[in-house]
Amino acid sequence: MWTQAAVSNQKDSETLEAITDQFAPLMKQFHVFFFWEELESDFGDRLGYVVDETSAAPMMDNTERAGIHANHAQMVRFSDARSSSYRTVAEALVRYCRDAPSIISRRGQQATEALARARSNEAQELAGVAFDTHDNDRPFESKRKIPEKPHNKFFFIPQVVSSIFTGREGTARSVIDSLLSPTPSVSSQQRRFVIHGIGGSGKTQFCSKFAQDNRDRFWGVFWVDATSTETAKQSFAKIGKLGGMEATQSAGKHWLSNMEEPWLLILDNADDPSLDLPSLFPEGERGHILVTTRNPGFRIHATVGAVEFMGLAKKDALHLLLRASDFPKPWDSNLEDHGNKIADTLGYLALALIQAGALILQRICKIDDYLGVYDKFRRKIKLRDSLGTFSAQERTVYATWEHSIESLEARGTEANLDAIQALCIVAFYHFEHIRVDIFVRALTNRSAALASITGASLIGRMLSATMSRMRARPILPDFLRGAKAELDASRIRHALHVLRSFSLISYDSNDDSFSLHPVVHSWARDRLSHGEQHVWAHIALNVLSEAILLPPNDAGESHEEFRRDILPHLDRCLRGRPIEILDFQAVFGGYTFPFAIILRQPLLHVFRDQVLNAAKCGYVYAERGRFNEAAVLLSQVKDALVQSRGHQNELTMRAMLGLAGTLWGLGRLEEAVVLQKDVVKARSCSLGLEHPDTLSAMDQLGRSLWLNGQYKEALELQTLTLQRMQASLGPKHLDTLSAMDNLGVTYGSWQKYQVSMELHSQVLAARRDHLGANHLDTLTTMSNLAMAYKDLGFLSKAKALATDVYEQRKMKLGKEHPWTLWSLCNLAKVNTELGLYQEAEAMLIPGIAAAKRSLGDAHLGVLMGIGELTRVYARQGRFPEAEKLSEQLIEGLEPSRGPEHPDTIYAIYKSAQLYENQGRFEKALQLCQRAHDRVPMRLTTGHPMAETISSQLRKLEQRGHKERESLRGSAASLGHTENQKIRSHKTF
Repeated sequence: MWTQAAVSNQKDSETLEAITDQFAPLMKQFHVFFFWEELESDFGDRLGYVVDETSAAPMMDNTERAGIHANHAQMVRFSDARSSSYRTVAEALVRYCRDAPSIISRRGQQATEALARARSNEAQELAGVAFDTHDNDRPFESKRKIPEKPHNKFFFIPQVVSSIFTGREGTARSVIDSLLSPTPSVSSQQRRFVIHGIGGSGKTQFCSKFAQDNRDRFWGVFWVDATSTETAKQSFAKIGKLGGMEATQSAGKHWLSNMEEPWLLILDNADDPSLDLPSLFPEGERGHILVTTRNPGFRIHATVGAVEFMGLAKKDALHLLLRASDFPKPWDSNLEDHGNKIADTLGYLALALIQAGALILQRICKIDDYLGVYDKFRRKIKLRDSLGTFSAQERTVYATWEHSIESLEARGTEANLDAIQALCIVAFYHFEHIRVDIFVRALTNRSAALASITGASLIGRMLSATMSRMRARPILPDFLRGAKAELDASRIRHALHVLRSFSLISYDSNDDSFSLHPVVHSWARDRLSHGEQHVWAHIALNVLSEAILLPPNDAGESHEEFRRDILPHLDRCLRGRPIEILDFQAVFGGYTFPFAIILRQPLLHVFRDQVLNAAKCGYVYAERGRFNEAAVLLSQVKDALVQSRGHQNELTMRAMLGLAGTLWGLGRLEEAVVLQKDVVKARSCSLGLEHPDTLSAMDQLGRSLWLNGQYKEALELQTLTLQRMQASLGPKHLDTLSAMDNLGVTYGSWQKYQVSMELHSQVLAARRDHLGANHLDTLTTMSNLAMAYKDLGFLSKAKALATDVYEQRKMKLGKEHPWTLWSLCNLAKVNTELGLYQEAEAMLIPGIAAAKRSLGDAHLGVLMGIGELTRVYARQGRFPEAEKLSEQLIEGLEPSRGPEHPDTIYAIYKSAQLYENQGRFEKALQLCQRAHDRVPMRLTTGHPMAETISSQLRKLEQRGHKERESLRGSAASLGHTENQKIRSHKTF
């Protein structure tokens, strides 16, 4: 039996996992209190726990936990009825026995009702009638009711509600009355209630408890971290994704604004006076909003009431302290006297009381000597705060936490010291939603890097060992340093457990993350000297960097979600420690990489780590669409690599391509093209013209040339690229297929639609075989082929493909993802050609609004939609609306795409056509001349569009002098003009 139990208790044991899986569904049927051994057992040759805390008392909802101050064998052998452990167990047993009769009675009633329903359903299935089992089995007509779905569908709150939450019942009643009671004066406006007060007074916990208690009153409960504009954007983006829309702030707010079901939105920690709080309210009169803030000025935004939180009521404060200290009831008068004195000294602040209770619970001090210890630390805080920057409340709560830190240092165990280091690190992250796997991933990635060294050849290992002695060690916490065998993920969990046991963090088991109260977060940073802050901010950034992987090792949805979630922490970290890369020329005197190793080896490793950090941070920003921040960082990386390794180095060229992609996203195509040309030239020299990496860079350059409107250069380069890829890689290689697909798009720009169709058809067949029918690359080719079909007049085929692409992208990416909106615009184009103008308009209007929310007014996707809607209005003869949109389109294209870009020229030409259709020939002539003058700048005179514009200009010049006569013409000639207009509408 002992062997079987030992095996069951091993980490990751299948037996233990099976028991847990079978027991978990039954948890809600029981009251469970977990106990664990606090003292180690003597195994003869060592000391250890038979069952450690994480196994004996797992973190589970609706359970209680406590430690027993004994080893495993003595856990149920109490020597004194006055001991804390005995009283804890006895109080739980007495409470369970007291509650049992009512619980059993209620379950019996529920079982009886369920049995009656089952019998009635069986009778109905057999005989078509139902019987009342409690009324002499008399039959009656039965109408089976379909159970209603729970009213609440979404539930997201700032924090898990503490099991020892105490007080504020009157405030809760006031808030619910204000938010939900019918009041004529506010019936037509959004109901907003503001809770303001000092830090540590329990505002966030109150909102979490309020939301939990009133969950069934709201269809959805949502939370927004309003610490800053950026964190609010992140929170609203998650709400938008829940609604099946694009993950953007605008989408999240839009979804809530249009939701008719009752919802509650908690805007938490809106403390910054510069925050534009009204901008965070979803538009319209719908919804209920709770705001928590330290800024009393924000109460002016309340519509149904506001309340100030100070300390708790005296009785509630006492109860909270004694519950946090785990003193079982009944409490004697002596205990209550000590508790009241502590509560009064701590200003009845909930956060300080919980911290004091944690210290007493951990036996760091006794309740009767707590105030003496507290005074000592309060004096220490006062001496440290020589400038008087801390408020009285901050001194009060800071002193409680200083006691915790000193006790951890005094114990000196590995877990305690790791806990202090972890606290110093997260002081430079955002205080909410810190994923545990930031540390786990950092450790895993570091272990993999060390394993690659272990797996090297003997000479390689010797060289690595020599280099490691020469290099400057990376600044990392102790639990991420050392050899591979010394790195253990359990150290991280143990450290966080220590912090949680001292109430310094709160843990959320739903997503394996933890948070700090904003005041705790401030204290963790403020307690460090200026020099220490500089060091720990650097360490915090290094930990994040270790957790991030660069392509191609970063693939997968889990990696993408991780990078999205760490963005607030990266922002906060870089504010405390901006990345600075050593000036390579100044430090190494112009020596490049191989020689610099000999001369400045330790500094070279510092330089390398700085470049790697900048590359990883830039990559995360670029992926999240924050191209400006990404461009700054990636430019630093490119410049540093050019100086240290030269243009011909492969790392340098990868950095240049990465920067080019970011500039592409910013619309800075000329700069992107220059970088890509440099890479093509360098790879052609170093790798050869036929090398796959050279050809890949050529394909990227060709695509940029096309988007930049350099159709002639794009066609020439892409044709050459495809020929070389087919020869060296084969016609079915994925890179070859990508190049062929891109070339097909460029042929479409040259109006060679038949060639375009043939290329896309070949790629589609191959991608379906290689990648599957629903792969995103396959969908891209389907979209391209649909447009070729449209241009050739095969409208039924075009509509079938375009519809399939739109539905697939909507399902895979969300209905407001840029690619989904692009496919929606393409489908609208097909409907326009089919004469289905109302369908096209119904797609485009909400699609353009969604694109503006996701991408901004000046984005190409938005302008494409506006151009197509202009065409829809013009085809219907709705000229004033079309004219207004046409002007808006040109105003958007001129600064974003450039005056010489073919898209801009085409928009001006179509605007001229619009005025011509209205008989306004002079205006049409001016615009057509403007388009014609710009053709040579980039489009070239050999492009088909150039001839179209020239032909139209000649016609307008010939008939321009007749404009006045047309306006004064007879009814017959007017009719002729009207007929001409109608014919022209169809060609717009």
